[in-house]
Amino acid sequence: MRKILIIFLLGLVAFANEELMLDCANSYIMCKRANKEAPFYTLMSQSKAVVVLPSVKKVGFLLGGMGGSGVMIINPLSKDRRLVGVDIKAGSLGLQVGYKDSALVMFILRDSIVADIQDGKFTFGVEASFSFGDINRGFNKVKSFDFSKDVYVYATNGGFFAGASFAGVVLSSNETKFKNDGYAYSQLIQSISR
Repeated sequence: MRKILIIFLLGLVAFANEELMLDCANSYIMCKRANKEAPFYTLMSQSKAVVVLPSVKKVGFLLGGMGGSGVMIINPLSKDRRLVGVDIKAGSLGLQVGYKDSALVMFILRDSIVADIQDGKFTFGVEASFSFGDINRGFNKVKSFDFSKDVYVYATNGGFFAGASFAGVVLSSNETKFKNDGYAYSQLIQSISR
């Protein structure tokens, strides 16, 4: 009985990872369609990695929080590409209220930032201006003294949120394992290659 339960739970975990890859493929396509003026092809050709977060939820009422999971595709156009699970997390205190759900696509243009994400060291600090390209508003980049012109972020947003911006947003890798074959993998790779 115990072996059957373990096999069942492993199957659920594998299915969840496949579902996450399919959600990432759909979110990439939605962000691309919503930001038609953005230079997706140019950024993809220059990217060391692409991070796709299909659902980043931001909730706040005085205390606030933000979080989501997704996939980082290292060397996205190369045959030796790798998939790494990533999480984004943040918290804040201040005058704020609302709920927002966003799909994010980040183009990482420096190897050192990819390494920092894998080591759990990449933080958008207080000095950073964390800006998202919104539907019908074109595109923006994450700006700070250290990361200028190195991370471009595009989003599709739903919901309403008003108030303080987040300080200390952390983007880090997690232990999620992805299969480099199968339907979900092929859909994700096809979506970023179009």
